[in-house]
Amino acid sequence: MKELLNKNPKLILLLGFSIILIIVGLYWYFMVLDSDKSVAQVTDFKSCTESNDGVVNKSYPAKCTYDGVTYTEEIIDSKDYSSTESINLELPEYERSQIEAWLEKNGYNQYGDKPDTIYMGGTPLFDESKGTYIKLYDYLLKKYPTKPWLEKSINIIENSTTNNSAVQSFAEVKAWQNFDNPNFELQYPDFVTMSDRSMYPVKFTANNTFEFIIDMTSQQPNYPAGTCEKKLDIDTKSLYLCYNKTITYKEIYQRMLDSFVIR
Repeated sequence: MKELLNKNPKLILLLGFSIILIIVGLYWYFMVLDSDKSVAQVTDFKSCTESNDGVVNKSYPAKCTYDGVTYTEEIIDSKDYSSTESINLELPEYERSQIEAWLEKNGYNQYGDKPDTIYMGGTPLFDESKGTYIKLYDYLLKKYPTKPWLEKSINIIENSTTNNSAVQSFAEVKAWQNFDNPNFELQYPDFVTMSDRSMYPVKFTANNTFEFIIDMTSQQPNYPAGTCEKKLDIDTKSLYLCYNKTITYKEIYQRMLDSFVIR
């Protein structure tokens, strides 16, 4: 081989040139073509996240940007999506039946919207700002803060000539509190003062005009200024809900009666 090269010096140049071409070709294949190939493979959200080592924008739906192109995550079917464990579709026991009846009566879906409403991701319960889900009940309260599912015809007070502007609707109450008892549950407005709940009668009062009473007796309570409804028998006694006839609070009285639930 050495003698052949000595006799033909042109072969040395040809061999050297060939080696250079091989090196340049390998560089071009691995450094340039392979790089172009990887770019061409990024065609969707999944391939983008793989190329970015899983780095995506924190948004909903998630987004991935590669080489100046943004790919958006496809949302799975709404039925599968809404069945995830992170979504709380439960309603409180003391209002569930009223809410379900009200939704059905008005032709709403479970979110209180028209049945043909379409939601991104299959549910309106996702809080994009926090990246978490809110409870169905909290969503309904935000959408319907007056709790219209508890509104019923007012039958406590007879017709009165009292100025309607003085009547306070339960929708004006800023917040409702829960009165918990082993046998029942009741909601009452935050503006009233409640007496000691460890004994009967339990009184809810405000401004010497509002009065709502829970009493446990063996006979019909005698409240001349108000009316009473029997709600529950416990042993030898019965539980009554009583209220006075102040027209100003007639809707609030009814709201409290409607909220009463036997455990």
